[in-house]
Formats: sequence, C-alpha cells, structure tokens
Amino acid sequence: MLPEEIRALTRIGLTEHGEEVTRKSALVNDKLEAIYGFNDEKTNQLVELGNDKMEMVIAERLLKESGEIVINNCPKCGRLARTPSAKQCRYCGHDWHLV
Repeated sequence: MLPEEIRALTRIGLTEHGEEVTRKSALVNDKLEAIYGFNDEKTNQLVELGNDKMEMVIAERLLKESGEIVINNCPKCGRLARTPSAKQCRYCGHDWHLV
C-alpha cells in the first residue's frame, strides 16, 4: 500500500476503535500530527471517503496494478477481510475456518 493509504487507515482506525480522545489529541498536537502524517492532503482525501469506500478504492487500485491479488470478503457481511488468507471478519466476527 501507499504511505498515504496506510496513514488514512491508521487515522480512521483511531476513531473506529473508540480511541476518540487519542485521535483528537493527535490532531491538536502538531508534532504528533506530523509523525502520523494526518495533515497530508492525499491522506485527508482518503479519510473523507469513509472507511468502506476508502477500502474499496485501495483494493481496486491494488487489483488494477498487480492483477493477481485475491480480494477476500467476509461471506456474511461482505466487508473486506484484513488479508487475502484471513478466515475471520474483523467487523462482524464471522469465522469461516471450518467452511
């Protein structure tokens, strides 16, 4: 993934996992903002898309560039799994190890 994609996922992850206070303090503190790269224009554009749309944009770009990436979606909720070989959804918790 591109550096701005990693930063955008990190930024969204801070709010998604209930760490609102951490994210707010990181955005207020210029030094932390610079470390995380939250002030980057490309990162901000990705974050504005929202998590689901951003993941699809990243997945489509990766697929377009390499052509052989397997996109692994949860069979229950349809959201993007963390890795191509993942067998448990990080969103709904569905487990498809034994399927």
